[in-house]
Amino acid sequence: MITQRQFCLIGFLLALPALNLVAGSSVDLSGVWGVRLDPENRGRAENWFSQSFEETLILPGCLQAQGYGERPGPDTTWWAPLDLSLRNPCMAKYSHVDENFKLIQYLMPQHHYIGKAWYSREIEIPGSFAGKRITLSLERCHWKSTVWVDGLELGSTDSLAVPHVYDISRFSPGKHRVSVCVDNGHIYDLGTQPHSVSDQTQGTWNGIIGAIALNATDPVYLKSVQIVPDLESKTANVVVEVGNRTGRSGRVYLVADANGYNAGNADDPAPVTHAAPFSASESTILSFPYPMGDGMQLWDEFEPKLYRMMVSLKAGVFQDERSVSFGVRQFTTDGEYFYVNGLKTFLRGNVDCAVNPKTGYAPMSVDRWKEIFQVYKDFGLNFVRFHSWCPPEQAFIAADELGIYLAPEVHEWTTVKPGATADYIKKESGRMLLYFGNYASFTMMGMGNESRVDEKVATDLIRSWKQQDGRHLYTIKASAASNAGKPDEMDFEVLGHIKDDRFAGGRIRTRYQAFWPPLPENSDLCVVPPQTTTDWREGVAFYHSKFKRPVLAHEIGQFCAYPDLFNELKKYTGYLRPTYLEVAADQLAERGMIGRLADFVRDSGKWQVELTREEIEAVFRTPGYAGFQWLGLNDFTGQNTAPVGFTDAFYEPKLYVTGAEMKRWCAPTVLLARLPRRTYQTDESLNVGLEISHFGKQKLNLDDLKIRVRNAEGTVLKEKCISAGSYGQGNAQSAGTFAMSLAGLRAPAKYNLEMRSESNGLTNDWNFWVYSKEEAKPFPSDLIVARMWNAETLDALNAGKTVLLLPVIGTLKGDLPTCFTTYYWTSFGKKGGQSSACGITLNPAHPLFNAFPTESHANWQWWDLLSRCQPMILDQFEEPNPWPKEYQPLVQTIDTWKLNRKTALVTEAKAGQGKLLICSMDLESDLEKRPVARQFRKSLIQFLQSPDFNPQTKVTVSEIAALFDQSRPDVRESLQGLPTDLLQ
Repeated sequence: MITQRQFCLIGFLLALPALNLVAGSSVDLSGVWGVRLDPENRGRAENWFSQSFEETLILPGCLQAQGYGERPGPDTTWWAPLDLSLRNPCMAKYSHVDENFKLIQYLMPQHHYIGKAWYSREIEIPGSFAGKRITLSLERCHWKSTVWVDGLELGSTDSLAVPHVYDISRFSPGKHRVSVCVDNGHIYDLGTQPHSVSDQTQGTWNGIIGAIALNATDPVYLKSVQIVPDLESKTANVVVEVGNRTGRSGRVYLVADANGYNAGNADDPAPVTHAAPFSASESTILSFPYPMGDGMQLWDEFEPKLYRMMVSLKAGVFQDERSVSFGVRQFTTDGEYFYVNGLKTFLRGNVDCAVNPKTGYAPMSVDRWKEIFQVYKDFGLNFVRFHSWCPPEQAFIAADELGIYLAPEVHEWTTVKPGATADYIKKESGRMLLYFGNYASFTMMGMGNESRVDEKVATDLIRSWKQQDGRHLYTIKASAASNAGKPDEMDFEVLGHIKDDRFAGGRIRTRYQAFWPPLPENSDLCVVPPQTTTDWREGVAFYHSKFKRPVLAHEIGQFCAYPDLFNELKKYTGYLRPTYLEVAADQLAERGMIGRLADFVRDSGKWQVELTREEIEAVFRTPGYAGFQWLGLNDFTGQNTAPVGFTDAFYEPKLYVTGAEMKRWCAPTVLLARLPRRTYQTDESLNVGLEISHFGKQKLNLDDLKIRVRNAEGTVLKEKCISAGSYGQGNAQSAGTFAMSLAGLRAPAKYNLEMRSESNGLTNDWNFWVYSKEEAKPFPSDLIVARMWNAETLDALNAGKTVLLLPVIGTLKGDLPTCFTTYYWTSFGKKGGQSSACGITLNPAHPLFNAFPTESHANWQWWDLLSRCQPMILDQFEEPNPWPKEYQPLVQTIDTWKLNRKTALVTEAKAGQGKLLICSMDLESDLEKRPVARQFRKSLIQFLQSPDFNPQTKVTVSEIAALFDQSRPDVRESLQGLPTDLLQ
């Protein structure tokens, strides 16, 4: 029996043309087409629709990739205006009308074009099509298409997601001229940055990139087939729209036959025949139940078992058939968690921002999408949110086969009010539901990203979606700002924080970086000493006290690593150029840092992994959290670029991290430990709470869970077997405790706590550091300790003294912020950066660190030092007094790939007749509470007193003084030429 929602689906079917490719005869129209650009909009008035064109290109494809459009330059009109005068002065030489023009905002096309383009070719309708219903199908046009055949206009279509289908049945067999005008301009206001249409990632390509074909059916045909599984009754309701061009009524015979075809699904339910009358109108909706039987197989991330249903139609002499792939799955909520087929499920998601650097546009092959989604699986993910865009059908097919949950969006990232844009979103979302709705992977849908939406528009939209198709769950905006919690009809919500005046600052956190801009004080990673106890239960519980729906963490992570410039540059073989990487390479060479690139990549990357891991584990530790959306798995090439991924933009894993490593702490089952701190003293004890996050398909039986503490050499210092336990689906499930006295342990030293269950293939581990409880080592009497660069300090150096210069924070050039984390997303600098660096790089075998155990990169024990520091700028663009090119600091901060300054926290040099060491980390304040600072201070003093302190690089007085030069005008670092409407 058909449900109320299915009645509404029927109504929508009647209102739409056929969107799915029909079975039957087909003519492929791919190949050479004529092309002519129409930047002045003259084509219609000059009857271009009746003309052939001299210039040609290949379709499917886009014109920019085939050399059409203008060469980008300072006067190019981009999707959103760029005010290049706001760029950092170092970009001046890349701003002229020549081959050296470069952008750092996003990938720069070799050819750029926004406007109308005309495509034309002669086609031949076969004689076998006589008396048939004939359609022209154009898959994945960007954006609005208008079609003429033999000079007769057939209409326009503006979907960004589904094929544009035109009825050409009026034309008889023989040769005809087809002309298609594609307009990739601002058809509707979807915003300045949506990934569907803007230059930011996918780009403003113009063309047709999918199948282009003539399709023929009999006059009575299958217009659409929708499969609506019902787990409880073990049936699949088959909803068929019968198209009729005869103008006569009749009787139709439908046969449905399903069989399993993948993932070991051999189920073969019996076919069902259904006979019913159809009306003389152009469309009749019929529905009937299809019993799946006791052998019915379900689809989920663990076992993505699919069926293929063949539906055939006979109506007198007319016949048609359609093959539909579907999975039996039910995606629901209990007001707190998601459930797949009744199984509580935790979403481990990535935010896909349409980054496709080889082509700009999305892949159009199932195989490529399967490669991408296999990377998701390899890194422990089960879900993808398509940020402000909808992928092509091939993505749904691949996700069905691999078991990935998809959440497309309706193309927008803007404020939506009643009007044309809201109407378009409603129409387009209805087309998406109809065309992609059968795919089991299509589990959720949203409107778009952030910004505001009129509440009446949102309410109407959600209601229309639920009425049309009940197979999916719906939300409106990801991180909906003032719209949070609205409308009531939402099934789930995606939030970065929750606004409420009862909390400090009017907001409560649901992730580490809660507020904008991402200044150090706005991130708990910078403010709260490192530990593994942070969770967001207060915010999530508060949300659930107001709204009964699951909440997902919005765009967690966003930690940048330095890009692997040269290995990535050679991968760009298409028409998009990573000119931001070319600029970075130039700047590294200018500063003498090309030789440090491998260090920058490795050490920023290792720290990026640690930060991302803690962000994700904090979500697993939060009771009631339904999942997260990570930004992201692959690097982001728009909005001034953000290399946040564990893979590059091509979904190829980076050298410093593997999927196997990530799956230790991002998987259906994760072992968790709550360490109150990351650093301890030898008179303390380690007291750890143990937890399980389990969302596997079966109950988890842990009868061999062991806890071990090892030293840096791998020697086991203590081991404990945890009592056997059985765990259902849920996060933050207690599994016991572990305690250990730290007395007698070697200090300073790094230790490791490991949880492991061999039988279940589970392991996870956390580093912590132990320091001795001793007073701070005083500076020796023969060491000159200075806090300012002045005549007295200079005199000491000229007299041959050893000088330790500890600059006061705030006195250094650039006035850079602290640098414990990495750059957050695309923001950096004192006007909007969570950190002033991508981490640090050093040689751990250097004598400076003999009494301070460390890796070459930042780790959690560095928090005390890096949250009380200010990097020195040794060299930068047009620096009048740079330090020598060949000089490499003892502790170098890894600057942004956008400026590539040589920056440091610890330097050594010959100066005057003396020796100089400068440390811009605080080694003097509150030392009784800071064992890490005490230990680094001790190690530094030992180094200064040893023969190893023998600087080889000579610096001048001017070069030292330049570190403190604050006379240069402030540069608006965080802007770098963003669209002008964002400069608020």
